Amino acid sequence: AVVSTQSTGGFNGYDEKGKAKWDKITNVYPIGVECSSSMKLLVDSFNVGTARWLRRVCYERCAYYPTVMTYLLTAIWHGFFPGYFGCYMSFAFFLLTSRKLRRYVRPKFLGSARLKMFYDVLTTVCTMILGNYACIQNRLFTFERVYELYRYFYFLPHLVCLFLYIFCPSPPRPKKE
Repeated sequence: AVVSTQSTGGFNGYDEKGKAKWDKITNVYPIGVECSSSMKLLVDSFNVGTARWLRRVCYERCAYYPTVMTYLLTAIWHGFFPGYFGCYMSFAFFLLTSRKLRRYVRPKFLGSARLKMFYDVLTTVCTMILGNYACIQNRLFTFERVYELYRYFYFLPHLVCLFLYIFCPSPPRPKKE
């Protein structure tokens, strides 16, 4: 990385303030991974280059269910182990649920700095729990081990997200210009 940075391999132009950006070869933002307040920020902070590629190749081209299809492609890309499918399909489900909740719930917490701080801490803790729960499956490989993990947690992360996804009202989406 040092040689690449010294040979301008990491130079990525300038930001709005004219400051040089040296993040062209950055693939992980550790603070974003460890302190994300949403599933989207968590996903955007890890494996940045691959996420960018998946967004262009799959997400932006899918007419139906782009999030699910992108994570399905990711699972297939990793291999045909049930743990991979459990991991990435869980991420897709958790991401869709968190996106829906964020649009509906977050505006209710923006009234005061304390409420916003509470919301940010709560969503950071929930993101870390769901992210770790989903990532563990990536290393379990077999269906039996993934199922054992689900049973150990009484399927609660999936059941809570399913309940919230079904019963949380869908606010109107912002219009694209």
